[in-house]
Amino acid sequence: MCAQAKPKTDPASPDVTFTWQQHAPEDFTRPIAVIETDHAIQLAICDVLDRIIQNPRHGAGEQEVTTVHEYLCTQMPHHIADEEEDLFPLLRQRGTADDELEKILGQLHREHHMDRRLDDDLCRDLKCLIGGQPFADPVRFLMTAFAFGETQRRHLAWENAVVVSRARKYLTKADKAELGRRMAKRRGIALPD
Repeated sequence: MCAQAKPKTDPASPDVTFTWQQHAPEDFTRPIAVIETDHAIQLAICDVLDRIIQNPRHGAGEQEVTTVHEYLCTQMPHHIADEEEDLFPLLRQRGTADDELEKILGQLHREHHMDRRLDDDLCRDLKCLIGGQPFADPVRFLMTAFAFGETQRRHLAWENAVVVSRARKYLTKADKAELGRRMAKRRGIALPD
């Protein structure tokens, strides 16, 4: 079973809880599904950040903020590497000559660079929030959280509509197997025989 984001029904409710689980080894036999699951988790994180923006100290509980922090600091870099180092090069190899894929992948690459900077800032600020410490720069936190949510939603819409659909269309069974192996290895996960 793939990792999942598990928000409760109403994102505006104070009872919402965001959780996620590590991917199981067998998930990497379906690497495109792992990428889609990560996208769903990232969208759920955007919802949590929206609540925190509205109420930095009470928009999310400590455990929920800790879970978001853990994902952003440990899993987000893996996900970006999955795409930049493995998926995008495979798509470049398999894409058609008349495709605007290179232009799209170039834009996504630039956005990943910005994602890394925003992610680093969020990790620092969320750690303060978890520890009950004041933000070094509260305005920067609010602006970073807002920018992250806005850019992620747009970025993920493009990736789901263009990149994931083309990966399903262009990548061979062998490509997907290699992609899954590389993604699992990046996380220190041994694939089942």
